[in-house]
Amino acid sequence: MTIGLKELLEKAEKKLAGVHPTVSAKARQLISLAYKEGINVIITQGLRTIEEQNALYAQGRTKPGKIVTNARGGYSYHNFGLAFDFAVLNADGSVNWNVDVKWKRVGQIGKSLGLEWGGDWKDFKDYPHFQMTFGLSLADLRAGKRPNIKEETKVAGYQLSEQEKKMIEELKKLGITDGKNPERTVNQLYLWKVVYAVIKSIREGKIK
Repeated sequence: MTIGLKELLEKAEKKLAGVHPTVSAKARQLISLAYKEGINVIITQGLRTIEEQNALYAQGRTKPGKIVTNARGGYSYHNFGLAFDFAVLNADGSVNWNVDVKWKRVGQIGKSLGLEWGGDWKDFKDYPHFQMTFGLSLADLRAGKRPNIKEETKVAGYQLSEQEKKMIEELKKLGITDGKNPERTVNQLYLWKVVYAVIKSIREGKIK
């Protein structure tokens, strides 16, 4: 079984819905860079609601299963769209959950992109986890603070997904954008996504 980069990126889109645009862009970069080294990476988790986090925390405590997190709802960067989880695929397309040299290499690639890797943590190693805090603590986030958009960095060499290309073409037809943006900051792409989502909802009758 051979899986291509396009398929890996398309699979990642649903998981990255709701994730901060800078973080999701880095996730795509991670997938692309790892692929060049013969490592197939899939995104397994992105934004996680407070309710979902509490349900996960209950696993191995008040519910069946083994403990997979020490974070209650509101105590994980997933809950604020600033984290994502990944896994490495075997040649046959199955997931390789053994933390081997490929996993560690993905960790290195992620760190080179400015992401914090859970595999480096001492108390509770979380090998599938990456996060970007923007200097904000979880207490800051619970208090309502969010990353300063003006201070977000540009993502160099970011490759648009097929879904994003179609979205931009649709917006071009509506005269909302000409699609030209040589520096293409993450913020502009995020704005296009918001506009597109609103238009789609109006067409589907969800918004009147």
